[in-house]
Order: sequence, then C-alpha cells, then structure tokens
Amino acid sequence: MKLGYEELKKEIHIKLGIDLHAYKEQQMRRRINQWVDRHNLVSYTRLLEKIDQNSEHRKQFVKYLTINTSHFFRDANVFTTIEKEIIPAISKNKRPRIWSAGASIGAEIYSIAILLAEMRVKPRLLLATDLDQVILNKAVKGVYQPNQIQNLEKRFKDKYFTILENGNAAIKDSIKNSVVFKKHDLLKDPYQTNFDLILCRNVFIYFTSETQKRLIKNFMQSLNPNGFFVVGSAEQIMDPQAFGLKRVGYCVYQKSA
Repeated sequence: MKLGYEELKKEIHIKLGIDLHAYKEQQMRRRINQWVDRHNLVSYTRLLEKIDQNSEHRKQFVKYLTINTSHFFRDANVFTTIEKEIIPAISKNKRPRIWSAGASIGAEIYSIAILLAEMRVKPRLLLATDLDQVILNKAVKGVYQPNQIQNLEKRFKDKYFTILENGNAAIKDSIKNSVVFKKHDLLKDPYQTNFDLILCRNVFIYFTSETQKRLIKNFMQSLNPNGFFVVGSAEQIMDPQAFGLKRVGYCVYQKSA
C-alpha cells in the first residue's frame, strides 16, 4: 500500500521526534515533496528507508525540515531598535538574560553579543537554542563563509572576526565564548525563565495558528515583566493584548509589568 502524508507524519514523529502536525501542512508537505523529487526517492516509503539506512541523509533531511536560514544583523530596523532602545532598557539596573530561539547558525545571537560588547554591557546569560544539533555544532564553531557575513559592517568584521586562509571568517573567542548553545525543541521541551529579551524570528511562520498561540504563551511565561519579545517581519502578533503584550516597535513587543 502506498504510504500517504498522514502516515508519513506519524513515522517522522517516531523516527526523528519531529511533530509535523504542528506545522502548516501546505508549506511542509511542499518542502518534503521537493526533497523526495530532488533525491529521486519516488515515494514516502523510500524516503523513510533512506532515513533508516543512511545517517548522513537523515542529518541532511532534518536540517532541511528545520529550515535553517540566518545572517548577521538580519533586518536593520529591528537591530537598530535593539541597540537604541531595548539593550539600554534591560541593562539599566542589572545584567540581562537574553534568549535566541531557533538560533540556526548563530548569526543572530552573535549579532546581539557584538552589540553588547560595543555598548560594554555584560549579560548574565546569552542563550541560543535550536532543534537541529548539526546546525548548532556549526554555530558553536563560529566559522562563516564570505557570503554569510557580506552584509556585516566593516568595523565589525575587522574587530570581531579573523579571516582564515580559505577566505572564511571565524568569530573571535571573546564573542563566541559569551554564548551558551543548547539543543531545544520548542514544541515539547521545558523553557528556561527570567529572560529580559527573547528573540524568536522567522520560526512562527511555519507553525499552525494554534501552535503559534501555544508557543507565545510559553514564551510569555519565560519573559520577565517589562521584558521584550521580538518576532520576524512576517510574524506580526494580531492580538498582543491577549498574551499580555503591547507592540512597541517594528516586530517588537513588550510584556506588561
């Protein structure tokens, strides 16, 4: 019998621990079908066989499913707000705790770390999490190809990166060692608490509206009163008051006191 998409979702949950029911079906189904076509796998059954038999294929498929795209200082308007308003507010009387959820290759949390270093603010915690351990390992390494830092200001490249012989750029230890990386599944793992700033950008767009609401509620339990929550440009929260939030800037929300 030909394996259907519903059966595939169940098998992926069992084999990979990824619950595709939480994701928007049209987007995720299209991505999986593209993967099947690209690798000439013919069917979902063959895909599952490949996942079982080939560990490298399994790793690449998980990486593909978890949609890891990022670059330094992505969305200049957001980072201007973080630099000019959020960091001064959350570091005024204490050392802030900051979490980048869905951290991918680490570009976002390292961008935050660079801003903190420039502003001479020492955080209590800079946490970066992602579901994909392979991509986290790359983030921990902190080595980037030229195209991944091409939009970075020269002053930051010169000050915080070392250009390697092969042309890649390695972020300096002073920044790299300030970040804690951990594997974390937003859908089922417990959340740490007492954060002053949480960034979860370009992650919600792949989840169903019900899953988005559940995640926002979880994030709000992790966020301190008056803390800030930053989302992606395509992820505006339609009813922020329902979550105890108010919109204070482009993609930026603040939790009620």
